[in-house]
Amino acid sequence: MKKFEKVFYSQFLNKNFDYYLLTSDDTVNAYVLYMQDGKDYLELGGLENTVENIIESYPELAKKLVFVLIHPGDSLERWHSYHHSGNNFCMYIQFMNDEFIPEIEASLKRNVVKRGILGSSLGGNVSLNIAIKEPSNWTHLLLQSAAISKKDIAVINNVAILNWNIYQTVGIDEEQFVSPITKENLYILTRNRELYHTFLKQEATVQYKEQKERHEWAFWEKDLTSVLDFFINTP
Repeated sequence: MKKFEKVFYSQFLNKNFDYYLLTSDDTVNAYVLYMQDGKDYLELGGLENTVENIIESYPELAKKLVFVLIHPGDSLERWHSYHHSGNNFCMYIQFMNDEFIPEIEASLKRNVVKRGILGSSLGGNVSLNIAIKEPSNWTHLLLQSAAISKKDIAVINNVAILNWNIYQTVGIDEEQFVSPITKENLYILTRNRELYHTFLKQEATVQYKEQKERHEWAFWEKDLTSVLDFFINTP
């Protein structure tokens, strides 16, 4: 697979976003996975090595997988885009659904048979909120240690049935994680348990795992093979 580094100008937000594409030139019937914190998944999450290992085992996947890795900017820009209280939260969701994703897929010129979105921590929070705005557009929601609030969980109840395949994992040692921006305890383990049960009520298909891990990239990197296996091997 090849990696392309690109810039996308958002008219909605009047700013440039760095993003990356990992894809094959002859991709058909594409499995497209959008990833928040894209630069971090490349530099800290071991994405390229994980993908190489998967393709070694399943060479035919090289013709299907497309990774679209968008990066929100520095830590403060990230918070304003990914958190409910951020200045750009609602506009970022609109940008993803109405501007970024349509233009990316028009440029790919491929038949999208799976469309998933992946995020860790606050990236998981915004992934949930992006997907819930247009639930019929998505086949997969992939969450690693999603930093969510009760408000985020409540939005799930506004959807009658969720026809998603959901991968959700959280660390048992994440309960006391404190946000470096707001200095508040995010109760990540408790909130993910609540989110899991809410997904079940909405008849979603969920693979839920609690692991003996902390809120850090070492956890998400180690878990990435399981995430991608789930995306690839569920309809």
